[in-house]
This record gives sequence, C-alpha cells and structure tokens, in this order.
Amino acid sequence: MNDFGHGVANGKIILMGEHSVVYGKPAIALPFNQVQITSKIYKTDQSITIDCIYHKGSLDEAPDELYGIKQLINIVLIYLKQKFHGIHIIIESNLPAQRGLGSSAAVSIAIVRSLFDAFDVELHQDRLNHFVDIAEQIHHINPSGLDAKTIAFGKAMFYQKDSGESVIPLKMDAVIVLADTGVKGLTKEAVSEVRQLWESNPNIINPIMDRLGELTNDVKAYLENNEVIRLGIAMTEAHQLLRSIHVSDEKLELLVDVAINSGALGAKLTGGGKGGCMIALAKNTEQAILIADSLKNSGAIDTWFYDLKEVII
Repeated sequence: MNDFGHGVANGKIILMGEHSVVYGKPAIALPFNQVQITSKIYKTDQSITIDCIYHKGSLDEAPDELYGIKQLINIVLIYLKQKFHGIHIIIESNLPAQRGLGSSAAVSIAIVRSLFDAFDVELHQDRLNHFVDIAEQIHHINPSGLDAKTIAFGKAMFYQKDSGESVIPLKMDAVIVLADTGVKGLTKEAVSEVRQLWESNPNIINPIMDRLGELTNDVKAYLENNEVIRLGIAMTEAHQLLRSIHVSDEKLELLVDVAINSGALGAKLTGGGKGGCMIALAKNTEQAILIADSLKNSGAIDTWFYDLKEVII
C-alpha cells in the first residue's frame, strides 16, 4: 500500500507568554524541529479509517480524543469536494502528546497538509491557518493561536492576538534545555482555572498578566541583542508569576529548582502547565549537558537541546 498524500509538522516551545497571551499580551514561541508528526494518506475502497495512538479503525468510531480531528477531516474533505470514503490515514509521531509542545496543532497541520497533497491542491498559508483554527477551537478553550502560527510558519515568532505576528531574528549565544516531566499537561483545565481566577480576582490577576507581557517584550529585545543573563532572569521571574496563578505543579517545581541549582541562568515551565515540560537556559552546550544530566537524575523522562542560533529565518 503506497501513500499518495503526505504532510509533516514540527512541535513548538513557548519561551514566554503562557496564559497571558490569552488575555491579549504578547508571547514568544520557537519551532521545535527535533520532534515531528507525520500524516500519510492511502487509497482504499472502504470508509475513512485512521491509525494513531488513540484509535485504529473507522473514523466514525473514533473516541472523544479525536473529535476535533474527525471534524477537521470532514471540513477539509468538503472544501476539497471529496467523498467521505476511500482513504486511510496513518499518524506517526515522536512528539509527546499533552506536554505543552503543540501536539494538537501539529497533528492538525500535518493532516491538512497531507489531504491537500493527496488531492493535489495547493495549500495557501491563510487556508491552513483557517482549518487549524477550527480544530484548535475544539481542542482548547479560547486558544491563542500561538501554537498553530509557530508550527505552520516554522520560525521563531513574536505573537500578540490583536496585533498579529512577526519573526524574531535570533542571535543568542545560549542553549535551551527542554525537559519532559513525564506528566501529561492539563492545558484545558489550567486555562479554565486561570479564567476563573481572573473573573473572581481581576485586581490581582491583571497586574500579573501585565508583568508577563512586559517580560515578553523585554525578552524579544534580549534575543535580538544577545543578552543572555537578562533572558535567564526574565525566564525565572516569569515562572514565579506562573506559579502564583497555580499552573505549576510539584514535578515542574522540582525540575526548575534542579536546573537553577545546576547552573542554569534561568528556568521555567513551558506550555499550559499542570504537568508537561520545563525549559532551562544554559550559556553553552557543555553546561546544557550538565543541566540535562541533573534533570534526568531528578526524574525527567527525556531532555532535548535547542541552540538559540540554530533557527533559520
């Protein structure tokens, strides 16, 4: 069985702006090319079937976890004027799910790309964004759009909901260590709980969101001007603010502390929180290796390195 449609999407790392981006503040995200999701489309003479970590079999019988994907596939096929029949979709991934690395946006982008490829239709960026936004609205409460924009563009992005996005020219002599706690992140729950906090205590939450926004603006300049020390300090302050709105957890706190005690210039959770991943800033690869070893010895199930000069723009 040969595939006739193929689509790939990478993950993403939120450097700054988790949660505050939902409230109109800026955020910075980086494409994470070391992990990918691939969607392959095969011709069949049966109803639509899918093979992924959540389900193998008829798309009509897919579990609730795939509801957004099911709706996305239907909408795309309607747009392409194709029947709901005769294709088998295989999703392959080394991108950990529910870790705040953009897995839901990545799988949506990969599927859309593969369907357009299968039926030999050119896919414009705005059309891709439209379809992925639909899926993200189903997956998440009030999604910011940051994941989809970063993954779709494949570039370091400065994003603000009402102002759009711009590419950041990275010039940083530093390495990020990304560590997986092994705990599935609860992004939807975290966003909902922050919303409840904001509605009940706006006088407390608004200044926190404002400060997160200020830090993100500062970090944009730090990245562009190779101000490594200041970036680390901003990351740590951002984590403290995120902890104050209760989106961290015990494992994240442990790994952030371990990273700092191992020489990291700064450390914070990344993504929605309540599980998922954290990031630490190292001045060079040698220090990054030491930090990663300490994180693994303290319970991180995997680590990756991200050279802040490796992003091509």
